[in-house]
Amino acid sequence: MAISINSNTGNISAGGDNTDGDLLLNANDGTRRIHLDAGSGNAYLGGNGADGDLVLMPAGATSQSGSAGTIHMSGDSGNYRAGGNGADGDITLNSNSGERRIHLDAGGGNLWLGANGADGDLVLLPSGASTQSTAAATIHMSGDSGNYRAGGNGADGDITLQADNGDNRIRLDAGGGNMWIGGNGADGDIVVFASDGDNTTLNQATIHINGDAGDIIMQNADFAEDFDVAACAVAEASPGTVMSLTDDGSLVPCERGYDPRVVGVISGAGDFKPGIVMDKRRDIEDRMPIALVGKVYCKVDARMAPVAVGDLLTPADMPGHAMKAVDRDRAFGAVLGKALAPLEQGTGLIPVLVNLQ
Repeated sequence: MAISINSNTGNISAGGDNTDGDLLLNANDGTRRIHLDAGSGNAYLGGNGADGDLVLMPAGATSQSGSAGTIHMSGDSGNYRAGGNGADGDITLNSNSGERRIHLDAGGGNLWLGANGADGDLVLLPSGASTQSTAAATIHMSGDSGNYRAGGNGADGDITLQADNGDNRIRLDAGGGNMWIGGNGADGDIVVFASDGDNTTLNQATIHINGDAGDIIMQNADFAEDFDVAACAVAEASPGTVMSLTDDGSLVPCERGYDPRVVGVISGAGDFKPGIVMDKRRDIEDRMPIALVGKVYCKVDARMAPVAVGDLLTPADMPGHAMKAVDRDRAFGAVLGKALAPLEQGTGLIPVLVNLQ
């Protein structure tokens, strides 16, 4: 029998026995509005002047209406709504093995992609893309690599961060290769910390670029430039050592008093580290930073004359050391700086204000 009505179970069966069982519901004018097609396993709702909706309601609903549903699919708007009316609307997509791969969580307002053996990516494509691939994307977030890419494929990838009033405060401009920080009522700063710094405390920053003041503030002390050190002098060229030029332009520790070839002091001794180092060539070994401007700790020999604060310093006969410039005529062109601390006798490491002349 192609149609069976069972009064005991309350079931109606249509189809079978080589017959495709469909259910057709028409409006009073005879136009078809609902079609349940057993042959294809499809349900057709709406059309012919009617908006086809699918509305699922919880047991506690007191009326059959779209607003009371926890799931509502609208044929006219093409929208799908899940949740509301006391229910948290989630969408979960699983792999063929039943593992969850995509989860739209309305309760938390979250989108979960990947895990359980799959790399979760978010890929956004422009309208002109001819393939759905990461290579064609203008925005690509990769769960495996943790990378975010914006732009490419004809699009300029920018990142703009706004204040709560909608003013632009931070802008990363890939087209111009620029970073814009501050403005629109905000002071734009760049603050850099060491690995052991507390990044909630400004005075622990090693570098602070202050947009309001236009200042660059660094914890370290001097402005230095890298120079080649002669191969024979690498072992002796430690921070604080006074260095002189050789004929080939490389440096060796000074070993002649009032040496006019003095170039300065190797930066980095004591508590003073170089703030800026120029001419850094990481592919070349045996180079050391020589302090050009600022404060630096220097090896000093006070055996010939005690050094007082403010004394001019010049190379000493003791290799790599400075001494008080007693003979001003010989010191002309061989002064490397001014003592910032005394050294009454012997040798030691004292702070010096670099002033090569």
